[in-house]
Amino acid sequence: MIKKKIKLYYKILVQSFFKLIYGTVLLTKNIDNLIKKEKIESKKFKSFKNKHYNLYKVKNARIYTDNNQNVAIIKKNFILPFFSFQQIKGNLKKPSYNSVIKIGTPSFLKKIRGSVFNLCQGGSGNNYFHFIFDIIPKIHLFTKQKKINVIDYFYLTNPKKWQIEILKIFGIKKDKILDSKIYNHIHADEIYAVDHPWYDDGYIQYNLHKLPKWIIKENRNIFLKNSSKASKQRIFLDRSSSNFNHCQIENIEQITKLISKSGIKIYKPEFLSFQKQIKLFNSSSLIIGAHGAAFTNIIFCKPGTKILEIIPSDHPNQKCKRISKILNLKYYRIKTVPKNNDENFPHKIILSKKNLKQIEKIINL
Repeated sequence: MIKKKIKLYYKILVQSFFKLIYGTVLLTKNIDNLIKKEKIESKKFKSFKNKHYNLYKVKNARIYTDNNQNVAIIKKNFILPFFSFQQIKGNLKKPSYNSVIKIGTPSFLKKIRGSVFNLCQGGSGNNYFHFIFDIIPKIHLFTKQKKINVIDYFYLTNPKKWQIEILKIFGIKKDKILDSKIYNHIHADEIYAVDHPWYDDGYIQYNLHKLPKWIIKENRNIFLKNSSKASKQRIFLDRSSSNFNHCQIENIEQITKLISKSGIKIYKPEFLSFQKQIKLFNSSSLIIGAHGAAFTNIIFCKPGTKILEIIPSDHPNQKCKRISKILNLKYYRIKTVPKNNDENFPHKIILSKKNLKQIEKIINL
């Protein structure tokens, strides 16, 4: 109890200290006046099936992120609502929910000379699906308006090796990437940002059925340079080594026994390079696995590929169904009885005898 109080008082003290240095972050009552006064550029443009997006540019501004749920872009101590991002427990919230309004910017400021393109959206940017469907499309949108070389630095959350590999395809070198885990509070001469490509309201899981066709098309155009020859290769996606505990199959040995008999190969995509993942999915005729980010790669599949997703019946995610519909893939959904009594393993999957028979039937189609 005493330790908790000491930690709380220390936290409050740190926040108060940084508020003295950088001031309190405020909500603006008149955003139009702020835009005009500070000469913030907001360019609306049509792109991809005439959908409207905005490209923003602000001079001499700050970015603060907690690398989890909040990203705030701040000008003259006002949070910029159209720039900032606050996704609280999977729900997109108004700027008034951003943590900086309450606690300020409790971290020392790193000054960056030049222009910064904000690609940071908290912790979700490290997830493979969100990187491919959220972050990369922002680069697509930006390059429809400006050349990538006008940007000096790209602001990302703790970029992994596979992310750096993907960014190289766009001509973005490692030394041009600013890691928000190292510099979570920066000031730049110019900050650029674009609208989120598809998510602008509510709970994210309920928005996946709206994934735009253009994202899939653009990603295939950029990444899928050479389509593999038709193959009868059939694969199972093993997510037991995933960094995320959700949708783990508890009785995985039962399905691995079944698929081994059928000559289906087992893969852990996270141990493959990005290019090898593309080749694997593009050359497979059947893909089986528990719901997870690895299914993002079905955007590289050939029409007619069978997709078998194992998912708890109460899970709202419709990502695979949506992508399959767009690409004419044969989508099958195996629904398991929900098991949500384990906080460490949310949406745990336990395959019943009925589920195993369903899987066997689809394998043999």
